[in-house]
Amino acid sequence: MARVLMMTDFSESYANKLLSGIMRYSHEHEPWTVCKVPLSLRDSGRMQELVNFATRWKADAVIGQFRSGDPVEGFLDRGIITLAQDFQQRFPNLINISGDYYLSGEMAADYFIEKGVRYFAFYGIPGMVWSEERLEGFSARIRERLPDATVSVHMKTSLQEIWWYDTDSLTEWLAALPKPVAILGCDDNIAYQIIEAITQVGREDMRIPDDILVMGVDNDASVCQMCSPQLSSINQEVEHAGYQAAALIDELLAFPPAERRSRYRDIIVKPSYITTRQSTDAYIHQNPYVSKVMYYVNENLGSRIKVESLVDLVPMSRRMLETTFARETGISLYQYIIRARVNRMKDLINAGHSPLQAADELGTEYKIIARNFKNLTGMTPAEYAKKQLNSH
Repeated sequence: MARVLMMTDFSESYANKLLSGIMRYSHEHEPWTVCKVPLSLRDSGRMQELVNFATRWKADAVIGQFRSGDPVEGFLDRGIITLAQDFQQRFPNLINISGDYYLSGEMAADYFIEKGVRYFAFYGIPGMVWSEERLEGFSARIRERLPDATVSVHMKTSLQEIWWYDTDSLTEWLAALPKPVAILGCDDNIAYQIIEAITQVGREDMRIPDDILVMGVDNDASVCQMCSPQLSSINQEVEHAGYQAAALIDELLAFPPAERRSRYRDIIVKPSYITTRQSTDAYIHQNPYVSKVMYYVNENLGSRIKVESLVDLVPMSRRMLETTFARETGISLYQYIIRARVNRMKDLINAGHSPLQAADELGTEYKIIARNFKNLTGMTPAEYAKKQLNSH
């Protein structure tokens, strides 16, 4: 029976999902004993007490949110397997439960670009690996797809400002951004502050999502659904990572303590999909005709969309509409419709529909959309559904 000491902030859904994955592994194998330790003990400088407690408790492993200066070597010296949940930076000598933060930034960029937005911004925290790498991925993908676009960045001055922050500075930055603009917050709590600041100001030129689209990361329901409008967010395979972490602990326990550290490897949390809520529920483009066509396409994905019906929406010939759309968006009108259908199918699968049910709801033949799905995602709808199921 393994004994695991967890020291993290259990008020956030990320830690609870991590714990769920660990306990799922435990229930499928030999039952484990898990002790949850308040994170405040680390902040009060009582790490040595925690090391002593873990030793007396005969802990096999400890998982915690550690700072770069925390004396974590104390756990290692006692032969305790030590995993660091990313908090500031990765540790070279521990098992890091880290994330593919760069990829989550890329996902947000692709999502916003498909919405037709051409102005972008990022709100983050300096010195945090998960914030900095999300910004890198977000900016790089935007530069790749829209070479002339720029990303405005606003950073908090310190970690202590996660909750106590300068509303005036944030509001001034938001007001100065060109509109419409899409903003990625480095996590849900930070994105929530954007919505909160905009709500307090109540300006007509800062409406969500008409002028400002906002997205967070982690899909913490307690935060995302507390916002008004509710916050869109990137889901992550956190529970799956917890399961992997437990499996690694079990694997390492088969070796003597002296041999374990050479076998340490990081656990990578992958972003999976985006849950769209009101904060990004818009299709925006500087060209009003392109915006109108985008809106129509996404509102009518359950029926067969003909180009002729799109031509009727705008004062353009078919050739002019197709040329204008391709020039403004970088993809053809036909490609946009296919991408919109595939993205909607992903949403339906993520919501629990089977691939066949999703195709039926979209009013399309399964073979056709399955082929398009694989061309865009690299996997069939069935493979995607299985991957999403295994991540929970």
